[in-house]
Amino acid sequence: MEVLETAVYAEDLEKARAFYEGVLGLPCFQYQPPRHAFFRAGKGVFLVFNPHHTAKEANLPPHGAQGSVHVAFKVAEEDLPFWAKKLEEAGFPVWWADWPRGKSLYTRDPAGNLVELAPADIWGLE
Repeated sequence: MEVLETAVYAEDLEKARAFYEGVLGLPCFQYQPPRHAFFRAGKGVFLVFNPHHTAKEANLPPHGAQGSVHVAFKVAEEDLPFWAKKLEEAGFPVWWADWPRGKSLYTRDPAGNLVELAPADIWGLE
């Protein structure tokens, strides 16, 4: 089983799109401001919703969160230094966490969501 979809919440979809597409390189396949921006993330999808719009919807279960949420994207361990440099050059500070099976790179997106880049090995996955 894999993650089918994961979502974070941001009020400013333009800044979110600039970060996830422009910095992280996730292709945006559906952009409908002010409601959402949808991105391809490997075999799954990564969704950014504006909670001011999705928390009030009547035709779907309401979506929304207050405060930051967390998302982790799988990357190869050898690519972590590349991502650290790219994020810092784009103005996003990074920090590291060491785990028994490897390490993770962390930053925050423009909405304050915690974004982790890590190899699947940290969870004992392929």
